[in-house]
Amino acid sequence: MKICYLTWGETPRSYGVFGSQVLGQFLKTSTELKEARFYFISGVPIIHSGLIREKLGYFNEIKKIKKKLFNIPFLFLPIFCTQNFIESSKLSFKFFHGFSHFLLKRKLKNINPSVVHCRSYHAAWAAVQIKLKHNFKFKIVFDPRGLFPEEVALKKNYSEVNEDYKYLKKIEEEIISNIDVLIAVSDTMANYYKRLGVDKVKTIYLSSDVSLLKPSNLNSTKQELNFIYVGALSNSTWHKITELKYLMIHILNKVPESNFTIVTTSNHKEIIKEFNDFPIDKLHLTSTKNLNELKPLLQKANFGLMSYFTPKTQREIVLSDMVMAVKTAEYFAAGLPLILNKYCGGASHIVNENNIGIAYTPSEFKEITKSKIVSLTNSSKKNEISNLAEELFDYSSNANRYKQVYIDLYSSNH
Repeated sequence: MKICYLTWGETPRSYGVFGSQVLGQFLKTSTELKEARFYFISGVPIIHSGLIREKLGYFNEIKKIKKKLFNIPFLFLPIFCTQNFIESSKLSFKFFHGFSHFLLKRKLKNINPSVVHCRSYHAAWAAVQIKLKHNFKFKIVFDPRGLFPEEVALKKNYSEVNEDYKYLKKIEEEIISNIDVLIAVSDTMANYYKRLGVDKVKTIYLSSDVSLLKPSNLNSTKQELNFIYVGALSNSTWHKITELKYLMIHILNKVPESNFTIVTTSNHKEIIKEFNDFPIDKLHLTSTKNLNELKPLLQKANFGLMSYFTPKTQREIVLSDMVMAVKTAEYFAAGLPLILNKYCGGASHIVNENNIGIAYTPSEFKEITKSKIVSLTNSSKKNEISNLAEELFDYSSNANRYKQVYIDLYSSNH
């Protein structure tokens, strides 16, 4: 069995989301499926964020990726346009593929894979087109990570009747008509694609190193409660500073003996300016570079926070309903109940199904009460959440899920 993982349009990195959710999980899966040979192909625009930020220094990052993959071949495939073409119109979508399909066909012909695992719509489109045109026999795993046509339409303000939006929906329709299995990162995303007519959908949540973040101190006898927010934060994104501040103010009103930590690499000056009327002794603002640095901060916390934003249009509601952020897995791995905006649909579903947090209505916060907060602050709950995270998010657990997907697809051909 030969498994080929394909990315298209992303900048490969040994760290960050690409390092953890792509390379980290891919490596763990390869160790669980020893009878298979693995390959990694990355379609990368010739002008991308790595070259712009790090210039020639980016090539050291490629060396780090190859070192991380060890004996798994890493194949770099050029896409002959700039990375901003990823947010496609009818015209730019074609530029984002073109001659690169010929190069991909050659690589796949040499590998002759049993399964091609496609991360993103662009990767799946490339694999589907090559399979149909050249009669390849490989099975296709479509791993969209998000609703690409809706995301582009939101960013570019496309209406339902816009020709570019309709083109992207046709691309989506052709992809889902020719894949063998679709990976959803949340239960709400799985339901969305089932409504589109996808027969075989497998839900595999985001991955986290649960063993590293597992709580070592289960003592919750302290009078003060500590709340932590981890991740990007800016009023120009969906993770808005104002929304987090409103949430923290409400919690502080309900539980005055609260302290808050914000862990972010976003602009600290912008955050401090927004929090200028917040009690300074209740707020700690910091940043971390890796999970080892983040762990002690999570260990001190009693709750994780995910404030997000308030969607106003139907498209915003649909997109937010899919959300399952990496920080969700990290909070749960550390045994933290989660207080989150109910519009983060994927994460809210897990919280409500397992009673491991509070999904609140933004602006009202009526679900957040002192009694509910106190009910979630015991050591048995912390242990329960961490154990659940091991089952749902751990690299090893997810590796076994991906392993079974690959084996089932391979078996169907033999």
